[in-house]
Amino acid sequence: MGLHINIVGRSVKAMEPHTYARGVAFTESNVSESESLLEYFARTETAEDFRVSVESLNGYFAVALKRGLTLFAAVDRARSIPLFYGSAGDEFYISDDANWVQSKVGSFERSELAEHEFCMTGYVTDSDTLYPGVKQLRAGELLLARVINRSVQVSTERYCDFIDKNDCTGDLGELSSGLDKTLIRCFERLLRLANGRTLVVPLSGGYDSRLIVLMLKRLGYKEVAAFTYGRPGNVESEISKRIANYLHIPWYFVPYSNESWWQWFRTEEREAYYEMAHQAVSLPHLQDWPAVWELRQRRLVPDDSIFVPGHTGDFISGGHIPKKFANVKRVSRNELVETIFTSHYSLAPIEGGKASIFLERLSNRITHGFDTCDYLAPETAARLCENWDWQERQAKFIVNSVRVYEFWDYDWWLPLWDSEMLHFWAGVPLEHRIGQKLYIDYIKKLTVKIIGNENASTLVTDRDERINVLKHCAKQTPFRGLTRFFYRQFKRMTEYETHPMAWYGIMPKGVFRKYYHKGYVSVNTYLAPHAIGLIDLG
Repeated sequence: MGLHINIVGRSVKAMEPHTYARGVAFTESNVSESESLLEYFARTETAEDFRVSVESLNGYFAVALKRGLTLFAAVDRARSIPLFYGSAGDEFYISDDANWVQSKVGSFERSELAEHEFCMTGYVTDSDTLYPGVKQLRAGELLLARVINRSVQVSTERYCDFIDKNDCTGDLGELSSGLDKTLIRCFERLLRLANGRTLVVPLSGGYDSRLIVLMLKRLGYKEVAAFTYGRPGNVESEISKRIANYLHIPWYFVPYSNESWWQWFRTEEREAYYEMAHQAVSLPHLQDWPAVWELRQRRLVPDDSIFVPGHTGDFISGGHIPKKFANVKRVSRNELVETIFTSHYSLAPIEGGKASIFLERLSNRITHGFDTCDYLAPETAARLCENWDWQERQAKFIVNSVRVYEFWDYDWWLPLWDSEMLHFWAGVPLEHRIGQKLYIDYIKKLTVKIIGNENASTLVTDRDERINVLKHCAKQTPFRGLTRFFYRQFKRMTEYETHPMAWYGIMPKGVFRKYYHKGYVSVNTYLAPHAIGLIDLG
C-alpha cells in the first residue's frame, strides 16, 4: 500500500523523498524556481496550508508532496505543466508522465468516447484521458489523496475559476488605465525573471504578440528577438516583419514548404516530440515546432533564451464570448450547450450508427458542473462558456503548445496568463469584453504611442481587413449556401499548394483530397486521428 510520486520532466527538482516541483513562479515579488520553489512547499503540512500556498503563487508550476499517509498535488491556473494520476488496488500513482501512470495502473484499452472527442476537438475533456484508468488534474485544480482504513481516497478541488466578477467600475478610459497598470506590473515580473536573457517572441500579424513586443519596447528591455514562419510572402509574416522593423528588433523568418513539411513530419525528432506532448490528452502543437528547430540548428538565438508567446490574449480579453449573448436577456441551457459544441467540437463529424449516442454523451460531458437552471443571464452564460474554454481548449490545446519550447530545451513564459491579468479581466464588465472592445482599443493606442501614428496606420492589419470583407460578403449575398459550396470546392482544389503554413505537405495530395471530401477542413482534422493511429497520412 502506498502513495507514489514520479515527477521526472524537464527542470524537475526534488527534495527527497517527499516534495517534488517543476516550473517557475512568483511569491509576492520574489522569483521561486528549483530549490526555492521546493523550500516554499516544504513548509506545507495540512490541506489548508497547501491550498493557501498554491493560491499565492503566480506563475507556471506543478507540485506533488507527501506528508505521512497524505499526498497533495496541484497544477497552475493554466495547467501549463500537466499532472496525471491513477490507482491500482491499494496503490496510488501521480506523475507528469501519463505513460508512467498508465503502465502502473494497467489501463491500456482506450475509451471509444474519448477517441471520438479527441478527433472532434484535439483534446480529451474534464479529468479524463484516452485511457479510463488514467486521470488528469484540470487547470486551477489541486488533489488530495489519503490512506484511510487501508484504502486510498482521492478528491480534487478547484482553487481557481475563470469567473467574470464584473466588479470593475468606470468608463472605457478608466478601464484602459487599469489595464495599462496591470500590464506594466506583469511585464516587470517577466523582466525580473529574464534578468538579461534574450526574450524570443513568435511574432504574428495579430494583436497578442504585438502587445508583447510593444510592452518590451516600452519598458526598455534590449535583449529581444522575433521570428515568424510559413510560406514565403504570407500576410502574417509581412506584418510581423514591419512591426519588428518599426521596433528595431532582430527578426528571423523560417520558410515552410510542402516538401520541408514532408521531411520534418517523418523524422525521429517529430515522433519523440509527439510522445512528449501528447500524454493521452492533447494533440501536439505542430505549427511552430519546425521553426524553433531551425532557430536552434542555425543558432540564431542563445541557448538560454526564454520564448514568450502571446497565448492567449484574445481569450482572456473576451474574444471567445459569443457576441449573440450581448443582445439577449437570457440564454437557455440547450443554447449554451449548442454554442460550446458547435464552437469546439468542430474538427470532424462522428460517422456511423453510434453518432446520436456519442453526441448525447458528449453533450452530457459539456454540462458536467453547469448550473441546473434552464435559463441563464447572459453574463452567467458567458462565464460558463469561458470557463469551459479555459479548462479545456486553452489549457489542453493552446497552452500545451509550450511543449515545443521545452522539447528544444528552451525556457518559456506566458505574460498574458499572469495571475494579475486573469484577475483584471475577470472584473471587466461583459459589454467591454465582447468583441475584445477594451483590449483592441488599448493595443491600437499603444501602437500609436510606441511607433507613431503614420506607421501604426499600416498595421490596421491586412488580415483583419480581409476577414471583415469576407464576412460582409458572406452576410450580404442571397446565395450564401451556394457561395459556401463553391468556396469549399475552390479551397479543396487550391489549399494543398497555397495554404500560408504549407503544412498539408505532411501527406500526399491524394490523401488530402480523400479526407477533405469527407469534411476534413483543417490540418488538425487530419492530425488528431493520425496521432492516435486511426488514419494513415501516407
